[in-house]
Amino acid sequence: MKIIIPNIAVSEVEYTFHCLMKEFLGLEYEIAVAPTAKDFTIIIGSKKLVIRNHFFKNDDPSILYQKQNLPSQVTSDELMIDGKKYPLYSIFGKSAWTEKEDEIILASDIVASTFFMLSRWEETLEGERDMHQRFLGKNSLAYKKGFLEKPVVNQYVEILWAFLQKHEIQQARSNRTFEIVPTHDVDIPFLFPNFIYGLRTIARYLVSPTYFWDGINYLKFYFQGKDPYDTHDIFLDGAEKLGVKAHFFFMAGCYNRFDPRDQLEHPKVKSLIAEVKKRGHQIGFHPSYKSYDDAQIFSLEKERLEKIAGQKVATGRQHYLRFENPTTWNLWESENMTWDSTMSYADEIGFRNGVCYSFPVFDILRRKKLNLVERPLILMEGTLGLYMDITLDDAKNRVGELMNQVKKYEGEFVFLWHNSSLNFRQYSKYTPILTEIYNYKK
Repeated sequence: MKIIIPNIAVSEVEYTFHCLMKEFLGLEYEIAVAPTAKDFTIIIGSKKLVIRNHFFKNDDPSILYQKQNLPSQVTSDELMIDGKKYPLYSIFGKSAWTEKEDEIILASDIVASTFFMLSRWEETLEGERDMHQRFLGKNSLAYKKGFLEKPVVNQYVEILWAFLQKHEIQQARSNRTFEIVPTHDVDIPFLFPNFIYGLRTIARYLVSPTYFWDGINYLKFYFQGKDPYDTHDIFLDGAEKLGVKAHFFFMAGCYNRFDPRDQLEHPKVKSLIAEVKKRGHQIGFHPSYKSYDDAQIFSLEKERLEKIAGQKVATGRQHYLRFENPTTWNLWESENMTWDSTMSYADEIGFRNGVCYSFPVFDILRRKKLNLVERPLILMEGTLGLYMDITLDDAKNRVGELMNQVKKYEGEFVFLWHNSSLNFRQYSKYTPILTEIYNYKK
């Protein structure tokens, strides 16, 4: 299989085909750059699949990645290919295809659309950010056009594969297996690591009009000799019931009010880390609030966690889901991290990268593929409770649909549940969803 591409934005286009063909489908191919080419042409024997190029018309990133190049219209349709319907959101181009003799022409630019979702170049544009300098889901094209909860890149993969099969490709695609991936940001391992800390914490809740009843609830736990944040066994047991490994991401720095008090060297936390390791689960890194664009903080915290955990850490997620494109990814790359799972919007659940597969990330400033892999986060319980504030029934339906879509594409359902959420009023009402995840039938 040979792919002919224009001599424009070659690094970006090569990266996108690498993800579509190699990472997602597991196919072998070669790429040739043709200065006279305008579109993308996939050649299999004597047959051609032409994908119209609607976006990569300029080789200057400072011109390409501008607001005026954001699509004003996204078309949603279904393609009928050999009697089967394929849903398609065309971010660039139109949802249509034609066939003549040994040539198929796809009007939807699934190359640019895939790159748009994976690279998140949209998030480098100037615009509104929240108080934590985060790009919010409500500001994304995917949310505005109604496809944030659709894995559109997975749709492109299936359409591409259908056309390749139509051209009688002799290669087999890679096999995938649906997987549930539990992750847990251990912001505050224990609410009562000691007597004084516990009383101070309860006092802060009791004087707060917002959290008064949580303070009363925690006081009951206190007098019962229990810790409302010591819910780690629930996560360990749940993962083991599913037959998967849970990932516990620990913090190793405290620099401002958005970072919890440091507990990492407390004997109870060290025992927790040892228990997680003993039971065969994974220890990961949860860099602090300021670390997302500060290499020194990131490196110092990582080194400290590794020393206390007694092992290297190579996976994790940024605190508060703080992320700057591509700065944060490059921090993880420079520290030889294997995978990150920050890419989910704080305010909306769904597919921030449009995909439920892991993929290597791309630095749009240096125009290169990094070794770092992104493992997209699809659900955070705090999103349901703090930002969306939807009913339990609504949440169950939407989370269930997300899981069904991930299962359809044999992807990874990566979810985040904090140990502090199970007994916190604002989030505890969604605990039945966690139970349903642990009981999900593959």
